[in-house]
Amino acid sequence: MTRLLENLMMNFDEFLYIHNDFHHDKLDNFFQTARNAYLNRDVRQLKQLKNSQLKKWKQYSVETYHYNALFIKVFESIVDHKYIDEGVQENDIRLLSEYLFRVEVWGYYELKLYNGTLLLLPPDMVILLSRTAYEKSSRFRDYKRVNDEITAVLFNTIIFLLGSVNRFHEEFTYQKEISEFFSILEAIALPERNLLERVNLLELKGAYEIRTGNIEEGTIKITQAIQILKDLKSTRLANNIEQYLQQIV
Repeated sequence: MTRLLENLMMNFDEFLYIHNDFHHDKLDNFFQTARNAYLNRDVRQLKQLKNSQLKKWKQYSVETYHYNALFIKVFESIVDHKYIDEGVQENDIRLLSEYLFRVEVWGYYELKLYNGTLLLLPPDMVILLSRTAYEKSSRFRDYKRVNDEITAVLFNTIIFLLGSVNRFHEEFTYQKEISEFFSILEAIALPERNLLERVNLLELKGAYEIRTGNIEEGTIKITQAIQILKDLKSTRLANNIEQYLQQIV
């Protein structure tokens, strides 16, 4: 198969795309449909997607459908302005975390699933699982799609540990862990072409400074991130960060 594709000057992803009649595979379609419903704030579609996964779980007894339903549940709760863990059982969290710890090699699915369900987990478990995600996905580090998800895991972990905007002036205990995840991000060495990720990293470093009491230095960094986006005419993104800065200061 590999030789045939080489003779056709085609990689395996391209072959699968053509094989699926120029559509993404089912896994990509699932995550993309969920993301679109979330971005469109379509609670009805999110409920339908969740119920569809729960129905398949009951019909086939395949646990991944259960995890997929939890993934959708997080999106649904955010859009519906409910608590993230509302309706989620302790057993659901246990099964999800056991699955993630049990997997020997994290690929695209595990990283995507964890990124979507991270908010359901307690901080200490997030710290352990994010370390696990980075270590157990190492063999896919050169695969762009997977590497993007690893980067997203690290970003989301830092955001999660920084805490919500209304807790920014409370006691802070995760300096060491956040510094560790910043170091991992630096080690990945975000390519120069990944401009948005680099701007987001600058924003998060500023938020960390503010969270640890260095308000002036943190404000300078976030202001720099805002200005870069304004210069690039990314007005909506710049406004989002500007609003975030006002909330945490």
